[in-house]
Amino acid sequence: MPVDSEIRKIIARNGNIKIDDMMLQVLSTNPSSYYQKQDKLGLLGDFTTAPEISQLFGEIIGLWVIDQWYKIGSPPKINLVELGPGQGTLMKDLLKVAKLVPEFYNSLNIQLIEINTHFRSKQTSNLKSYNLSIEHHSSIESMSELPSIIIANEFFDAMPIKQYIKNQDIWYESTLIIDPNDDQIKFNKIGINNNLQDYLQQAHPNAYNGAIIEESYKSLELIRAISTHLLQCGGSGLVIDYGYDIDPLNRRRNQYNPTLQAIKNHQYHPLLETLGEADLSAHVDFHALKTVAKNIGLKTGEVQTQQNFLIDNGILLRSQTLQNKLPPIEADIIARQVDRLISSDNMGSLFKVLCLTSK
Repeated sequence: MPVDSEIRKIIARNGNIKIDDMMLQVLSTNPSSYYQKQDKLGLLGDFTTAPEISQLFGEIIGLWVIDQWYKIGSPPKINLVELGPGQGTLMKDLLKVAKLVPEFYNSLNIQLIEINTHFRSKQTSNLKSYNLSIEHHSSIESMSELPSIIIANEFFDAMPIKQYIKNQDIWYESTLIIDPNDDQIKFNKIGINNNLQDYLQQAHPNAYNGAIIEESYKSLELIRAISTHLLQCGGSGLVIDYGYDIDPLNRRRNQYNPTLQAIKNHQYHPLLETLGEADLSAHVDFHALKTVAKNIGLKTGEVQTQQNFLIDNGILLRSQTLQNKLPPIEADIIARQVDRLISSDNMGSLFKVLCLTSK
């Protein structure tokens, strides 16, 4: 059943649908959901992620992964995990670097968290030349209990969110309804329980009337599962996504805007138009992820920009080495790719990086 029709059935049955439940229907819950049926990324898809922009992205992640392996004691067997690997591009570029350190390379057990059967097949095909053990899982909980290095690049932004809106000093939860006048799906709001009301009032003292908060309980569950695995088995985690690192108590008035968006054919798309046909995502609350990981007992670095992370791990040196070996036209392509990854006008500042390590 098309996603739009399923959402309309839920609204007819319940009177409304909450934003997180809508996102689950649109993105993952049934065979018609966006991430279940999607079979293209990059220029042929709706959006392009960093690994499709340049091989250097995956190579720099590879250098970081090798460094983490050394730091956790060079275990003889380790899970290398990627959440939402797409076509396997990042992992493919990462493993090129991994082969330079045979002891590390031979320790690898590749674990890919993927719900899309099209992408599972592409990942297997793209990685078959490496002759490594590759396992697919639908969730982090089913991974092998080994020391692990876990990578989540542009994964958390697709986690369902709840939206809360403040009106006349009272918080409400955003929902969707069907307008009886024109049969269109539109935004509405419902009341929330007293405990949640008190929490939001205390946690966001600077919120004004009209302010919108987005909270992803699914993201918190996921970072909790990742952190628990790392605490018990040892290892490191890397989260890269567009988002923000803001303590709610210090949040300013201009930082209470909605970030939920739809992308189709590499352009912003009307959010409620053709539900299920466009990608939905929201900015990631890195402060919340970091707080959960710390509370479980992990060591977390400061949240960095993607620009600083890639530069600190050698992308400028690596790109210059490549450019020196190439004719001017190809060298210019490399330079423009790197600029897109690290420039503040492109992905450099918007995208953030959180590193997690077991102590």
